Amino acid sequence: MDLSGDLGVYCGKLLADVGADVIKVEHPGGDAMRRTGPFVADAAPMENSLHWRHYNTNKRSITLNIETSAGTDLLGKLAATADVVLESFQPGYLSAKGLGYDHLSEANTGLVYASLTPFGQTGPYRDYKASDLVGFAMGGYMYVTGWPDTPPNKLWGLQAYQTTSNRAFIGILIALFHRLATGEGQYVDVSMQEAVATTTEHVNTTYNYTGESAIRCGFRHGGQFIATWQCKDGYVSITTNTAKAWDDLRAWMERDGMAGDLMDEQYNDRFILRGEHGAHIEELVEAWTLTHTRAEITEWGQANHHPWGPVTTADELLGMEQHWERGFYLVPPGEEELVYPGSPYKMSENGWRLNSLAPGIGQHNHQIFCEELGLSAEDLQALISDGVV
Repeated sequence: MDLSGDLGVYCGKLLADVGADVIKVEHPGGDAMRRTGPFVADAAPMENSLHWRHYNTNKRSITLNIETSAGTDLLGKLAATADVVLESFQPGYLSAKGLGYDHLSEANTGLVYASLTPFGQTGPYRDYKASDLVGFAMGGYMYVTGWPDTPPNKLWGLQAYQTTSNRAFIGILIALFHRLATGEGQYVDVSMQEAVATTTEHVNTTYNYTGESAIRCGFRHGGQFIATWQCKDGYVSITTNTAKAWDDLRAWMERDGMAGDLMDEQYNDRFILRGEHGAHIEELVEAWTLTHTRAEITEWGQANHHPWGPVTTADELLGMEQHWERGFYLVPPGEEELVYPGSPYKMSENGWRLNSLAPGIGQHNHQIFCEELGLSAEDLQALISDGVV
């Protein structure tokens, strides 16, 4: 049962895409997410959101107004047969309606109930509201994103929401594994702030050891000499976190007559790059990369076993032979104007698959309420007339 909004919808997709029968519960009239662009040209309103289509593949849809007593009763009956309930309401909201974990687990002791909220179910921030931007900022990631002389920057997209959904997905799978061993369900409390905080890599380690906050590093990685450089036709990432990689880079620059003084002994220690000579070294490296293309730098680096690669644009990503060769991109029958991203992993046994496209509003009302829950067609029509479904 997927009752989540933007914060948890990706978690529902992850579950559905590996075979779970996920029922997306929408408010009558359709989930607000259906109004999020960009939109498909010529498609029917409320069915044309690419945002909706992406995040709700392989799900079934019902409409249900849980503000009504009949709606809460129906949801309780559905949850009694569910393996997982996924929700992202404010803490205490569903409990006040008799739909919290304590209530639903009485009739379903094996229920795994996952709540995704900005700051978790406890603590002084429990009732604070937050957007993806706030989660990214208060999780600590935003402070180290950008340039030293600019305010903190936000990564593109809904990174905090997706990170939270990923962590919830892992928590749910662990809880299901526990249930296989014990028969017991459990409550999974996921905080967006904590989910983002776990992604900050070296930031917390740096503070723990030095007592100093990490600085924004712009085009460089904070921990090692990993940087993105402008070149003839875009940008390229060059990693020299080993002595060989640094020596190979200097040698190539020397062959091109552009190494300056980088062959001097004082630059043999690659960690000097983070010190007082950093700006000088970067000036020389970028002057050199501007004389080469992304392909030249990437192919030479890879041929010498270094992790160098181009910064790929959106159109290049879509046209990349590697993705099509591995079946990452899909063009479903009837959707020839759209390309769907597939799974980032392959499994020798059953794994990810696109069984169905995102559902229409309440597309499965009759199937779920009548065929599976046992309501009559007349009962369903009455509920629709009363604004419950």
